[in-house]
Amino acid sequence: MEDPKIGIGPNGSLSGLIQLTILTLVGVAVFVYLVPLDVAILKLMPGTLMMLVVLGHLSLLGDNFPFSPPAGGWTPEKSRAIAGLGMTLIWGVTTTALLLFLLYVYPRWPMGPLYLWFGVIAFWLTLLYGINWNGWPFKGRLHPWATMAASFAMILMVSVIIWVTLTNLDGTPFADSPANHHGPLNANWLTGFLVWSIAWFFIFNPVFTTQGWPFLRLGHPGAAIAQTLIAHVLGYLCWTGTLALGLSPSFSFAAVASSIIFWALVYSWHLQFWGITRLTFFKRAIGALAVLAVLIVTWIFLLRLLLAPAAKNLAAANLPADINILIIYVNLCIVGPALIAHNAFWLRWPLTVPAPPGTPPPDLSV
Repeated sequence: MEDPKIGIGPNGSLSGLIQLTILTLVGVAVFVYLVPLDVAILKLMPGTLMMLVVLGHLSLLGDNFPFSPPAGGWTPEKSRAIAGLGMTLIWGVTTTALLLFLLYVYPRWPMGPLYLWFGVIAFWLTLLYGINWNGWPFKGRLHPWATMAASFAMILMVSVIIWVTLTNLDGTPFADSPANHHGPLNANWLTGFLVWSIAWFFIFNPVFTTQGWPFLRLGHPGAAIAQTLIAHVLGYLCWTGTLALGLSPSFSFAAVASSIIFWALVYSWHLQFWGITRLTFFKRAIGALAVLAVLIVTWIFLLRLLLAPAAKNLAAANLPADINILIIYVNLCIVGPALIAHNAFWLRWPLTVPAPPGTPPPDLSV
């Protein structure tokens, strides 16, 4: 006997499409067109990097404990809205506490680009460790929040080491400030490289797009090592290659790479490999890459239309951003985290329950 339906509307991919459409339209209307653009670009966007780090820890490493699955106490007999509210409250309080510590205790930076540059490093490590490495070796051996705490300590330590030893802020307004450690890698260059690397390990990781193909036979952590190396080599080649071709740096990492990240997440999880569910293993991986290419080109075109009036206002206000920065803002700071939280914390309430990330798409032919 089939399980009773939970939630309203259709199951599966169509429900995910409804979710995507609503969150995109509402997110852009509120956070691009209602919020003043100087606040959005100079305050909200930098702050969301810490929000993303916390979201990654709660969902990937803390397994949504204590309210939502897989580690939380939700069951089909309980309210998804209450579980979602509980997890969202934890997310908001933890993000606020982290930001207050960074603003007023250490390093006491003003809200602005410093949080973007440092935040991308911490965000990159959170995703890499939480998705590709799946919290190895802590996850499954420790309580979810103990895994989360161990991960946060490790990621913070590595982020600080990278920031202090490798980055420089030459050519930025902070070039003569104590935050400039005069390392070998410019913070702007490093940001683009890391975003491109995230894009590639979102392609190859065991959860999204290729679902680990062709590295599955290497086991764990062998597959994670291979995915990490390949993703960063490809990230470097894409970043330096697009710059060598004369493409705008912001178009390269902010429009293209962020859209790869966004659609690797959305197509694999929220839309459940819509259209290629009959394919398996490498055929599905290749099919997903082909579909992803079409979706990314279409998405960038649509966002450029949707964001064109805001981009004109950016230029008129002489703010340090362009339409491509608005695209990464929409992808990774507004719609992306909203989709993750709505699926992971709220279980897509009030729509039908989503499949867990990494679930192989159903074969609709049987």
